[in-house]
Amino acid sequence: MINWKALVAEFIGTFTLVFVGSAAVWFAKTTPGYAAGPLVPAFAHGLVVVFAAYTLGKISGAHLNPAVTVAVALANGIEWLKAALYIVVQVVAGLAAAFILNAILSVPGNPTQAALNFGAFSYNVNVTTSIGAMFAEAILTFFLAFAVVMGAVYGRAGDLAGLAIGLTLVASILAGGPISEASLNPARSIGPAIVAGNLGAIWIYIIGPVLGAALASVLASSVFNPNAPERTPPKKNTGRR
Repeated sequence: MINWKALVAEFIGTFTLVFVGSAAVWFAKTTPGYAAGPLVPAFAHGLVVVFAAYTLGKISGAHLNPAVTVAVALANGIEWLKAALYIVVQVVAGLAAAFILNAILSVPGNPTQAALNFGAFSYNVNVTTSIGAMFAEAILTFFLAFAVVMGAVYGRAGDLAGLAIGLTLVASILAGGPISEASLNPARSIGPAIVAGNLGAIWIYIIGPVLGAALASVLASSVFNPNAPERTPPKKNTGRR
């Protein structure tokens, strides 16, 4: 049975993340004299995750991210059919958020000008290559997904899981923003890229995050899973009968 409340929660959360995140990046890229680098975008994204975790977390888990959903599914935190529905809703929400924000900020004669500055679908060619950008996305998403699986799925962060995940995202964007624009989230990239008409590098922002999230989930599940049975050493054979 489809849990419509969870799907609506994922739509609201992902829409908020993409709308607020894209607006923050647009501000950083278009404001004359702005010199704070990725500071505003990083905190904008991280605070949305905190907002979603504490308002929507008990309804849908507040994934807001196809890569995170894959990580949670691999950790047996969600069924794969439900995960697939989450991913569809997340991508649609990201597209809707990018379209609406672009419509708000559009200027006559150039309907995609704003979306070109929404970020998260192009990398800094002056400092890395496409492969380098993909690995940056994978590594940074590893941190985020590891925080989700350990903090939320396995409950190691308790009531502070939402804050831990949000701050992990802030740190990751601060580090990776100047390299790959630190999407860490296919839904965050696909919507703005479609609206901007720039899908040339979108594979980076799908493959990288999914690989990083999957690795984080597999590592957390195999090494740190609190539900796994404890291994006991075999009894020594003393030779006595």
